[in-house]
Formats: sequence, C-alpha cells, structure tokens
Amino acid sequence: MNAAAFIAAADRSAGAGWSLFRVGQRGQRLAQTRIYEITDRLQDGRTVRVPGNQILHTVSAWLGELGVDSPLVGDLACAVRSGDWPVAYSLGERLSVDITVAV
Repeated sequence: MNAAAFIAAADRSAGAGWSLFRVGQRGQRLAQTRIYEITDRLQDGRTVRVPGNQILHTVSAWLGELGVDSPLVGDLACAVRSGDWPVAYSLGERLSVDITVAV
C-alpha cells in the first residue's frame, strides 16, 4: 500500500467525529479513542484525521514521500498522546505539520 492509500484509509477509519468506540460483544462500548487532525504544511495543506496510534505512521509516510526519515516523528506521537502540547507544537514546527484534537 502506498502512502496516499494508507493515509486515505486512516482518514476513512477516523470518520467525521472526534472519537471512535471499540465495540465488544453484544454491542457495548468498550473504550473511547481520541482522534487528531494532522495538517501537512509542505504539501498543499492536506489534512487527515487519525487516532493517536496512527500519528507516527501518517507523518512518517508524508516524510517518506519527500525522502526524509526522522526520529522526531516518534517523539511527536508520544507528546501528543501524553498531552504534552508545548512539546508537540515545537516538534510539529520542526516537522512542518500542525496537529490538534479533532472537533
């Protein structure tokens, strides 16, 4: 799967809401997953919505399209998931992405 297809699939799975629910047996809601909106500032401002566990893959795929690999992507994903927004914004600046909690 190429990067564009991966990102499109991740965006579709995120849906329009800010959160998704895993569904267990008998349809009960088990856990809420926060959805983040990521904007690529280098390539026409494309924006996707992904769950926290897909931040690393999405930003890495975008950088890979440019022939770039950076360990800062993992730090960005960790900072976002832990709620350390000053660090997340700083790393986003270095990686040329904006990231917010999707509303």
